[in-house]
Amino acid sequence: NELIPAYQFLAVIDFTRAKAKFSIDIAGDLPKLNSNPDLNWLHAKHPLLYLSLKGKRDVVPLTIDLTSLNPFLLISGPNAGGKSVCLKTVGLIQYMVQCGLLVPLHDKSTVGIFKNIFLDIGDQQSIENDLSTYSSHLKNMAFFLANAHESTLVLMDELGAGTDPNFGGGIAESILNGLIEKNVWGVATTHYYNLKLFAGNHDKIRNGAMLFDSKQLAP
Repeated sequence: NELIPAYQFLAVIDFTRAKAKFSIDIAGDLPKLNSNPDLNWLHAKHPLLYLSLKGKRDVVPLTIDLTSLNPFLLISGPNAGGKSVCLKTVGLIQYMVQCGLLVPLHDKSTVGIFKNIFLDIGDQQSIENDLSTYSSHLKNMAFFLANAHESTLVLMDELGAGTDPNFGGGIAESILNGLIEKNVWGVATTHYYNLKLFAGNHDKIRNGAMLFDSKQLAP
């Protein structure tokens, strides 16, 4: 009987040590925590990108500030400018915090807690379920609109892509409008000009843009 609690204690210590070693590897820190949704991040770095480039070159950090007054960020910009990296950085760091891990953020950053994290990233085409690329995205969007609320973080890559731009842009705009009416928090990337105009005319969405340095070939 004495071995069972000792074994469980060893598992807890081993897991804690593994988290500590990983935190050192990614230069993790403990940001300020808020029990409500909040996202004010300074010098955020994608942990896997940081590990892969460690000792080779620096990762360009991100600073992101979303509030309950403008909880949504729409990111545009050229290909290879870093839009998807920004989106994935937000998703991964947020999830790591809610799993009890230290994260590569400045310790003055504030991280809130979300009840839901919804993702639409990548091609989710399914021959087995008779889903095209675009219909799989639409299925996700319908789920987001039905289930998201003010404690939900939604991350959508290339919003509206995968179909005729004349239709995709309009549908994407209506989806964005539905989400912000429900005070959903989120980050979305896009190439559509109409979405940039839509974000510019709504207080709850912030327009962001990535640039690409054609001389240095870097975002």
